Amino acid sequence: MNLLHYNPQHQLLDPSVITVGSFDGVHLGHQDLLRQICGFVQQKNYKSVVVTFNPHPQEVLQNRSDFFLINSFEQKIVLFEKLGIDTVFVIPFTKELSQSAAYPFFEEYIFSKINVKSIFMGPNHHFGKQREGDAHTLSALCEEKGIKLVETQEFTMNECKVRSTLIRSYLEQKDFENAEKLMGHDLYMKKNS
Repeated sequence: MNLLHYNPQHQLLDPSVITVGSFDGVHLGHQDLLRQICGFVQQKNYKSVVVTFNPHPQEVLQNRSDFFLINSFEQKIVLFEKLGIDTVFVIPFTKELSQSAAYPFFEEYIFSKINVKSIFMGPNHHFGKQREGDAHTLSALCEEKGIKLVETQEFTMNECKVRSTLIRSYLEQKDFENAEKLMGHDLYMKKNS
């Protein structure tokens, strides 16, 4: 797996299928999305690319006093590799970046750097200044660029929506068993997990 950090001069020329997000916890919902991407790229002979941020946006913006990371950045990278992702493209998250509107963000940080053929987007995903970008915004942008947008369904387990916020809630309550069920791996990522 390639680990690439954003560089204004660097470009990924291989035809790629991307997804963009923080992926904190790399939980079962994230894993489902990433497996769909891996299946899709095998059919098309494209590369799978996860675009993520370091540090996590909430660490920079500090909008929520109850926020904490489920996994370290290094653990997240190991999990991406285990899932078979070809490249992780890391964008440094700053307060300045948080002020970037949805269109300019995708133009400068994604489309000018990666040969994007398709974007997979999970439900409830927002991006850009004040989370203005959503599925509708991205759909219009992709149509303009001739890029296929795939919106995936929310992953549920026993009728429960698997989300990082719920996992954090379990962790706060020291309910490690339910947190690990939703993550699909143990908190410390032991080799036998």
